[in-house]
Amino acid sequence: MSAASSTTLSTASTAAPRGGASTSLIGRRRAWRIAVVVLAIGQPISSLIFDWLSPTTLQSGAEFSPLVPPGAWFAIWGVIILASIAWSLAQVRPSTITDTAGVRDALAGPMAVVYLCFGLWLAAASLSQDNPTGLVVFAAIITAHVMAWQRVVAARDEIATWNVAERALLYLMLGAYSGWTSMAFFLQVATVTQGSGAEIETAWGITWQLLVLAAAAGMAVGFVVLSRGSIVYAATVTYALIGVGLSTAEAGLTALWVACVIAVSVVWASVGAIRATDARRRQA
Repeated sequence: MSAASSTTLSTASTAAPRGGASTSLIGRRRAWRIAVVVLAIGQPISSLIFDWLSPTTLQSGAEFSPLVPPGAWFAIWGVIILASIAWSLAQVRPSTITDTAGVRDALAGPMAVVYLCFGLWLAAASLSQDNPTGLVVFAAIITAHVMAWQRVVAARDEIATWNVAERALLYLMLGAYSGWTSMAFFLQVATVTQGSGAEIETAWGITWQLLVLAAAAGMAVGFVVLSRGSIVYAATVTYALIGVGLSTAEAGLTALWVACVIAVSVVWASVGAIRATDARRRQA
């Protein structure tokens, strides 16, 4: 065999595994994205199953707990679920699955966890609305959202090359989902605390609820910093705190609704500060 033939065979033998490896990687990334679609669509299905089979009914408003918004406020779940399904379908388009992994692939894992945990939270709530297991589920959701925001912020240059609709969809889905669930975690804290027998109208009752609101505001500011001033996140948190404010006002707990107003002001002040800081850095 000639030297030229040996070289050709050698090149072919090394090139084939590379192509196979590339195809395998693309296949795995596609599988992850399909899993995200399945889990996103599973959210409304698990909600229907909860409505049909759960022995408990989720309660809301001041008559249940001062820190839980009125029932109508939870309609935001419809927006969140629709946005998450739309995003999952957008990120599974064949044209977005390329040889090089991008931020869509980096988001597949965290968002799969979030969508899966939605059903797990409903499963915990079906046992009891003040089930402490719900706190564990919300902690997993928040952790996944932290990871997702870190990856989105790190890939802002890549995201800037997307079309406007897909960028808007990503920021809507992630901002609304993380905004609502980061506040819902503290609603769950209040529900579990109240379910354990804690008072709500005494001096101590007002104090522990103020501490819960302060912690919620602190987490909101943390997410504002992490997301570099997400408007959708801040707007969703504001929506949640307005709902809490209405319930606390209906319960006659003035200190708590005033705390909600202060929390909203702090959140938007942090948005302004972060965006101003980033603007100065870009000009420098």
